[in-house]
Amino acid sequence: MLPARSKQDGGRLLSSLPSLIVTALGVSMVIYHLVASQTIIFSTFVHQSIHLAFSFLLIFLPIIFSPITIFGRIIGGTLLIAGLSATFYVFFNVNYLQMNLGFPGTTDVVVGVILIICTIEATRRTWGLTLPIVATVFVAYFFLGHLLPGPLYHRPFAFDFVVSYLSIGLTGIYGSFLSISANQIFLFVVFGSMFGVLGIEGLLNEIGKVVGRRSRSGPAQTAVISSSLVGMITGASVANVAVTGAFTIPYMKRRGYSPELAGAIEATASTGGQLMPPVMGAAAFLMAFFIGVPYAQVMLLGLLPAALFYVGVMASVHFASVREGINAPTEPPDYKLIILRLPAFLVPITTIVVLLVNNYSPSLAAFWAIFSALVISVMRRDRPSLVSVLEALARGAMIGARIAVSLAVVGLVAQSLITTGLGSRLVGLVELLSAGNLLLALVITMIISIILGCGVPPAAAYSLVAITAAPALVRMGVPVISAHFFVFYFAIISAVTPPVAMGALAATALSGGKYFPTATKGFLLAISGFIIPFFIVFNPIMRLEIYRIDLAIGSLLAMPIAIISLSAAIYGYALRKLHPWERLLLAVATISAFGFMTFRHMEEFPLEYPLLITAIAAFSFVALRQARPFGNNVGPHAGVE
Repeated sequence: MLPARSKQDGGRLLSSLPSLIVTALGVSMVIYHLVASQTIIFSTFVHQSIHLAFSFLLIFLPIIFSPITIFGRIIGGTLLIAGLSATFYVFFNVNYLQMNLGFPGTTDVVVGVILIICTIEATRRTWGLTLPIVATVFVAYFFLGHLLPGPLYHRPFAFDFVVSYLSIGLTGIYGSFLSISANQIFLFVVFGSMFGVLGIEGLLNEIGKVVGRRSRSGPAQTAVISSSLVGMITGASVANVAVTGAFTIPYMKRRGYSPELAGAIEATASTGGQLMPPVMGAAAFLMAFFIGVPYAQVMLLGLLPAALFYVGVMASVHFASVREGINAPTEPPDYKLIILRLPAFLVPITTIVVLLVNNYSPSLAAFWAIFSALVISVMRRDRPSLVSVLEALARGAMIGARIAVSLAVVGLVAQSLITTGLGSRLVGLVELLSAGNLLLALVITMIISIILGCGVPPAAAYSLVAITAAPALVRMGVPVISAHFFVFYFAIISAVTPPVAMGALAATALSGGKYFPTATKGFLLAISGFIIPFFIVFNPIMRLEIYRIDLAIGSLLAMPIAIISLSAAIYGYALRKLHPWERLLLAVATISAFGFMTFRHMEEFPLEYPLLITAIAAFSFVALRQARPFGNNVGPHAGVE
């Protein structure tokens, strides 16, 4: 965010000067990346160095302008000068540094240490302590692992050798992660930041009213629809909560939702936006790199899991709404606003999809999406001001800078794992703990993914588990794409998983509710996100692979049954309160559907179709009973709201 204007700076001009400077730098960073997406200006490492220099500027410069102590400002200024000096050194000595990998000079070592310190500190100031602590542990292991006994031992490395591989040798910090940030992620983040000035929030709010107007959970479904649509562009749960939660949370509270449930619904829907194509957040671009496929393929394979996730979320939201006694909304949607602003949403989205499907680079797709959004905004009668557009671009640059330093820190972790050989040992550890059992290995990997995702930005969280846990699943026979989607989902869902749920924390700040109940409710609403990854591993239809048409159709029936039945059984409500034996039947439907999904790939499994039939029968019976008019039911649960 841009630095706050301080009244102590004395005078209107001085108080606005910091914002003006940071905005100008942010816009300059955007312009540079827009030009770089169209033509090759510099070599790869020079481009990364410029990207990192801009990131240091946007993170450390506001510290100098902030109303803190003089000592704090001096530290911020020192970090800024040190970071810029180090990146300039790399800029002017790229060829020399590439040829001296592992054998740096004294100056190189000093610059390398400065790069490591500035990168970790920039990450701490923007993302908190979790990721820097993880990185520091792995870097310390690189330096001192030869002192450890047993399987953690690695051969001794000289100090200058380690520094070279971590930074100044153009690996580690200057590895693939920073390259992906500079070449693919940054412009998509900028594109997402423009939706505020284009008036997309109001559009999506009205679309949500159209979808949810005739449902008791309509106010909440409005939040789910709008947040998912915004999230598929911004690809950041906390930012998405801030953008859409400002109007969805008060709207839900006015309709009778508790602050905790309103915040949980917004946090869950916003988190799921990172699973929704076409953008899917920064982590999806990293996934394409890890598995070596075009991003368009990741986008295509993400469609069915994302659709299932939102089926589960919308069902859970409805059941929670019925339990709280929410009535259907009566506020009519503004169809005129929808017609006027729909092009501002559809044209850029269509541009992205068409270009990615035709194998154009993500940076080119983002460039034309930004261009089309700007053209449409100028053509509108209620066009945004130039100042608001520039501020939106600067905000996008600031978010992109934060992602850049977090991925640079992940580069430190990755290089430590590779050079010391710890990565392969961690893979072996997962296999050892699971005793070769795939289901147990998946549960262990799930726990690792959630823990590493606590308080860590999604792209960094996914990267950590992709280089530590996913290889173990691949070695146990899981297809590469399935293994990475498995850890990707849990890294994303960690944003609503207690005890550290960043999405729920942001929603709590807007709702005024209590944090832990909000996070717990968000966890229950997102229960489908904990099930779908197992479907991805065990069922080829999730990879859009069809070996037998009957099994494919059965899977498409079993998956939503499992998700909806589980949610209803947890909440104890469907269209109205469930009788205990109805909850029991839904539990049977859930287990049977899970059984079919898990074992349907096994040859000659005799209970395969009986499980599917049981799931369909139990689910259908409860659904038909719930669909009857309230007055036709007899018993203690009749008509209970």
